[in-house]
Amino acid sequence: MAFSHSFVVPSYNHGRFIGETIESLLDQDLPGSEIVVCDDHSTDNSREVIERYRDRIRIVHPPRRLGMMPNYNFATTQATGQWVSLLGSDDRALRGFARLVREGASRTPNAVVVTGDYDQIDGEGRRIRAEKVLSMRPVIRPPETFHTQLAAPKVPPVANAFHRPSWEKVGGFPEQATLIGDWGLWLRLAPLGDFVHVAQPLAEYRVSYRPNIAYERRIEALRDDVYIVLTLIPEVARQMSGVDMKHVETARRARLRSLIASYSKMLAPDDRAFAVEILRDWASQTGLVHMLERFARGETVSAGWRDSALRRVLRDIYKALRR
Repeated sequence: MAFSHSFVVPSYNHGRFIGETIESLLDQDLPGSEIVVCDDHSTDNSREVIERYRDRIRIVHPPRRLGMMPNYNFATTQATGQWVSLLGSDDRALRGFARLVREGASRTPNAVVVTGDYDQIDGEGRRIRAEKVLSMRPVIRPPETFHTQLAAPKVPPVANAFHRPSWEKVGGFPEQATLIGDWGLWLRLAPLGDFVHVAQPLAEYRVSYRPNIAYERRIEALRDDVYIVLTLIPEVARQMSGVDMKHVETARRARLRSLIASYSKMLAPDDRAFAVEILRDWASQTGLVHMLERFARGETVSAGWRDSALRRVLRDIYKALRR
C-alpha cells in the first residue's frame, strides 16, 4: 500500500500557540500530509484561531469534552493516513518531519513506529536544548521493542509516527492512563513490529511556560505510572514470546526508584502521604519498602546511578558526539 501520512493535533485551550503549530505543519518540505485539528471544546480563543485555516486543514470536534487520552483516540479515528503523527497544540513541527517519517518507515516492511529527536523550546519559542534519544538503534525488533520501553518511554512525545492499522489492532491509547497513555501505546505496539529511529530532530516541544504543571498533576501522574507498570506491562508481556522477565523486574525497580527520588525533591515532607499510599503495593512487590519508608519520613532519596553526576556528564558527552 502506498505511503500516506496524517498530522493530528489534539487541541485544548492553546489559542496562544495553535496558530504556530498549524503553520509549522503547512510548511513541510514534503507536502501532502493530511492535517487534522481536533479541538476538545476549548474555552479560550482556540476555535477562532483554528477557523482561520479551514480551507487548508480539516477541523473536527468530539461530541463532548473528552480529556487528553480519549481526545487522542477520537482525533486519531478522524485520520485517513496509514501513518499518524500526533503533535501537541502548543508544539511545532520542523520542516523535515513528514519527509523523515516517510524515509524511516521505508527502512523495514514491518515498521509500526517511527521516532526522531526533538528540541525543547520555551513559551516564547526560544530553543532551550536538543533532546536526543540515545538508546534507540536505527531499527529494533520485538522483543527489544518492548524491553527498551520498560523503565521509561523511549518514543518522544512530539517526534513520532505510528502505523494506524496497528493502533486500531491494539485498541488505541489506553484511556486508563490520564496523562501518559502515549507510553502505554508504545508498549502495546511493541509486539506487532519494528520501531525505527531517525537520528534527526523532527519537532519542537514546548516546556517551561507552566512551571507548576508537574506539581498540579502529581496524583494523576503517579496513578498512571502504577497502572502502566503493574497492569499494562504484564499484560503485554504475556502476549509476546522471548520476553526477559528479569529485565521486566529490573526495570520495575528502576522506575520506582526514579519516581521516589524525583518526588522526594518535589514534595515537602508533609505533602507525601498520597504518594506513599499510591506506591505502597509497587514498593512491596519490588522489595523497595525501605526506600518508600525513607521517603515517607521526609528524607531526600537518591535514585543511585541514574541520579549521579557522573551519569549526567557521560550522557552530555555522548549527546555532543552525536551532533
